Amino acid sequence: MPVRVVEVVFIEGIFRMQLIPVIDIRNGIAVHAVAGDRKNYQPLKSQLVTSCEPAIVLKQLASALPFQRCYVADLDAIEGRGLNRCTLAEMARTGVSMMVDAGTVNSEQTEELLDLGVDVVVIPSESLPEVMAVRELTNRFDSDQLCASIDMKQGQLLTRDAAWLHRRPEELACCFDELGFRQMIVLDLAAVGSGHGIPTLETCRMIRRLCPNLQLITGGGVHSMDCLAEAESASIHGVLVSSALHDGRLPLDQLTQKFRS
Repeated sequence: MPVRVVEVVFIEGIFRMQLIPVIDIRNGIAVHAVAGDRKNYQPLKSQLVTSCEPAIVLKQLASALPFQRCYVADLDAIEGRGLNRCTLAEMARTGVSMMVDAGTVNSEQTEELLDLGVDVVVIPSESLPEVMAVRELTNRFDSDQLCASIDMKQGQLLTRDAAWLHRRPEELACCFDELGFRQMIVLDLAAVGSGHGIPTLETCRMIRRLCPNLQLITGGGVHSMDCLAEAESASIHGVLVSSALHDGRLPLDQLTQKFRS
């Protein structure tokens, strides 16, 4: 099956969003993420794919589902154990567009990911030692090459910048907007893999009111097609999904019908 791109557009007043599959990599293999408890993530088990090798997972997902952009979290890089360079390069060779969170905080790291074939580099708040330093990135790289990430755990903002530890997520979103980001992920790690619904939608609605030009992506806790409908009604540009794809809670025929071009 050819890979089809699902664009974010308005057609006759109907908002269309992307479904973005997630692949988490730890120790070089794809793992099942649950509640941000990274040390206990287990190798991926799936009804859709037959391997834990990330490039194979990406190929099989792209063959089964009508989307192109994938979100990849390189947990080894995020946790300071080194970038999975060969794995990311092999995934890039599949031709599927990738946005990658590798704990990137500076220009050199960003350039390295782009050179590996990554399309969009995620700049995560949880890794940033100084929020305002991202101006270097937005001045140097095109806005479509970067995506800020507002990272939370149980509603609390995650960042290494002490000046922002007790600030509200929407404040940081406005700051990132002013610094030149045009794409933004809003994610509560405690919800990942929980199947309890997306807890960030109200925060996204507030950010939408404050920063109407941002392209917003969220996810975590998706358990059904109803979750996707709720996100779409909140004008979310893309929803990150993993567990509900692999365990069958999101039926392939319904996903194909909803997201086909």
